[in-house]
Amino acid sequence: MGNNVTVSPLDYRYGRDEAKSIWSREGRHERQLDVERALIWAHCQLGRVSPEDYDKVAEIAKPEIVTADRVDEIERETRHDIMALTKAMAEAAGDSGWCIHLGATSNDIVDSAVALQIRDSINLQQETLKRLLSTMCDLAERERDTVMLGRTHGQAAVPITFGLKVAVWVDEFRRHLDRLDELTPRVTTGKFLGAVGTGAAQGDNAFELQSLIMQNLGLQTPIATTQVVGRDRYIEWVSWMANVSTSIEKALQEVRNLQRSEIAEVGEYF
Repeated sequence: MGNNVTVSPLDYRYGRDEAKSIWSREGRHERQLDVERALIWAHCQLGRVSPEDYDKVAEIAKPEIVTADRVDEIERETRHDIMALTKAMAEAAGDSGWCIHLGATSNDIVDSAVALQIRDSINLQQETLKRLLSTMCDLAERERDTVMLGRTHGQAAVPITFGLKVAVWVDEFRRHLDRLDELTPRVTTGKFLGAVGTGAAQGDNAFELQSLIMQNLGLQTPIATTQVVGRDRYIEWVSWMANVSTSIEKALQEVRNLQRSEIAEVGEYF
């Protein structure tokens, strides 16, 4: 439904608008429309839907035509989000509406749309990490000869350079970027094999249809699924974010400690 309830400062205080947009009600709606469109495109490629019907579906599969508000309005009656989406699309498509959602189950739409959200989020994360790494590399190079105390267990030890400290961060975040590149194909996977993963509702060409849809959406094709995409994929991505968060916290705590008045080895602009 369309009601937005704030439950934490994380909902509104932190985060970039681009990322929030991806996971917003409107971001989900736009991607679900695109998945429904890709389904009909694939049927058209297999000769099951006419080009004219596909063109009409593609024309109306836009959030400014089939609005999230209209879907919410129908959902209040149907009590089912994807049924409401398909009814709203069929309503807008007129005579071409017969093919909307043809042979699909709800999670074909939901999970493939989530894969699009994850893919778009990863694009932002890769871009951000690369910028961060570039900044840290510049800092490490600039401060390569800046001598400071080395510390073990918080106690003074032999000297190091601030450049070395930052280089350790660089190496750590480079590994995070490598991990993200490695996991991306696994977590940007959709599915379109129906309610139990057999593709029975799609007939003899079910696997070809699924491959066409994933190709059109720019997603990976699963080897086998149930009704849903394997949740281990989501867990892997969330675990990666938790790992990155620990590295961010470590670097920020180091800056926080080193700028204490009694230490004053670094300074952060306020």
